[in-house]
Amino acid sequence: MFLDCSEATIRLEIKPLAQDQPQISDDKMIYAMTEVFHKLYKWCIHTNLGYEKRAKHDILVPKELYHEAYSRIKTKYAETIISQWTEKTDVTKFVFEDIAIASYLISLWQLEREQTGSQRLQTFVDLGCGNGLLTYLLVSEGHQGTGIDLAKRKIWDVLCHGREESFLIGISSFAQSLHPPSEVYPNVDWLIGNHADELVPWIPIIAARTESRFLVIPCCYFQLDGSRHKGLSGLGGGKYREYTEYVKGIAISCGYTITEDHLRIPSTRNIALVGQHRNVQAAIEPIIKHVGPFVARVSDRELEQQRRRKVAEKGK
Repeated sequence: MFLDCSEATIRLEIKPLAQDQPQISDDKMIYAMTEVFHKLYKWCIHTNLGYEKRAKHDILVPKELYHEAYSRIKTKYAETIISQWTEKTDVTKFVFEDIAIASYLISLWQLEREQTGSQRLQTFVDLGCGNGLLTYLLVSEGHQGTGIDLAKRKIWDVLCHGREESFLIGISSFAQSLHPPSEVYPNVDWLIGNHADELVPWIPIIAARTESRFLVIPCCYFQLDGSRHKGLSGLGGGKYREYTEYVKGIAISCGYTITEDHLRIPSTRNIALVGQHRNVQAAIEPIIKHVGPFVARVSDRELEQQRRRKVAEKGK
């Protein structure tokens, strides 16, 4: 099989094994062989069709450094977390996706410490932390941090192992304690938005107020006022690209130089916007005044309580 193009040539020669040679029985070798053939087939087909890669990986973190961290963290935590999972969601998707994001952040922070000559591990706040797994992984790796979300998850108690003071003590309802237009987290190095829903466009603003760096993964198309982003700009690349540019525009308005990196996670929404540097003192207040008041979403639990009260009142 041959693949010729302007940059490289892939050549694959297949030599039959001797009749008396035993078949390959090692699972890892069989897996590697299958992966090699799959990759070669895909590359050949894509090249013949004129495919050009659009996603840009490994912009901030070298591939080798990331894979080393991913392998270590997966081996250390995955099996235990999967065996203890209490949520109804797909355990394998969330566990391996959050391990991948944690590996990326830990590698990025390692490089940052090397560049600055600092020995202190970075602190963080994970806004809209959901199941708390990313918070758990980062804290377990030595980073002091807090996760905040709209509603508590059952898995939080499992991850805490009865030691609330160690990492998930800060996870609480932001419906009562978090108001995005005025929120600030003093002395926190990084803000994280991993599929943080309504908080996604606010994270660059909160980070600017906090004077921190941030990583946000755009997801559910919310605007600053809590309404849905309609995506009518006509920008090529689809609705997700439009929304990513919307969030990036807010971050740039806050003075951040934004690096866009495609994460190696099992999700189509895998773009990370990383703001490590601010180059101007941005005017945040005009942005907040322009969008109007923020309306917080009511949790499912509160909606159910409201429904029960109405039913009770009708029964009187």
